[in-house]
Amino acid sequence: MQDRGIVRRIDELGRLVIPKEIRKVLRIKDGDPLEIYASKDQLVLKKYSPICSLTEYAKSVADGIENLTEKTCFVTDGDALVYTSNSKYKEFEGRDLSEQMEKILKERKSVMISRSDGGHIVPIVKGNDMEAENQIIVPIITNGDCFGAITLFDKDKTARFTSGDLNLLRLGASFLSSYLD
Repeated sequence: MQDRGIVRRIDELGRLVIPKEIRKVLRIKDGDPLEIYASKDQLVLKKYSPICSLTEYAKSVADGIENLTEKTCFVTDGDALVYTSNSKYKEFEGRDLSEQMEKILKERKSVMISRSDGGHIVPIVKGNDMEAENQIIVPIITNGDCFGAITLFDKDKTARFTSGDLNLLRLGASFLSSYLD
């Protein structure tokens, strides 16, 4: 027997309720934008990621930051890792963000962490610690809404990130946020 899913009726205003179970699985929250596609006899709803629409810009920003700092740079949207400047970590692209990373995005604050100073490195994606010694996370914020983050990390135990590194990531985040207006 073919799986038919959950059946819902459209009301007189054209609205459709997405069941709570499906919203939970897909991590769709109140106010989240959805893209709607029609194809022959199918209607497809897809969670919309403004950062994903800027993938080429995100790649340029991350690659530029890596070229300047010689450190690995990541760009995330609010749910997943969108791009990494280091081919070693390409397998993590598309993976869901860790709960700790989601918390930082909710707080909308930049953080600079060093393990040598007793800090705890924040895993970017679920189920993986990328073994960093130093990390900077800068949220990408537009009109008060956080759409993702730029993260820089380093494995060197003797090095520390500087305020210049933090400002470079803030510039990258500002550049990307300007395209989200």
